[in-house]
Amino acid sequence: MSLAEGAAEGDVAQLTSVYAAMKPKDAAAVFEEMDPSFAAGFLGRMEPETAAQIVAGLSPGRAYSISVILAGRNVNTPKE
Repeated sequence: MSLAEGAAEGDVAQLTSVYAAMKPKDAAAVFEEMDPSFAAGFLGRMEPETAAQIVAGLSPGRAYSISVILAGRNVNTPKE
């Protein structure tokens, strides 16, 4: 099980790197078609400057949807 989880994590990390290396306009076109939760997962792993360039290329509605998901990801995380 651990080996499979590690492989899946590696795949996601690799794909995140691919999207981050794309021209922001091209990446935004791909992210525009993704489910907002799926897109938020990738954007949340990127450097803020890279993610910002991609989000800037999204339609306002898509950018808002993804932002809401990112902002709420850790709302229910227990505080120490």
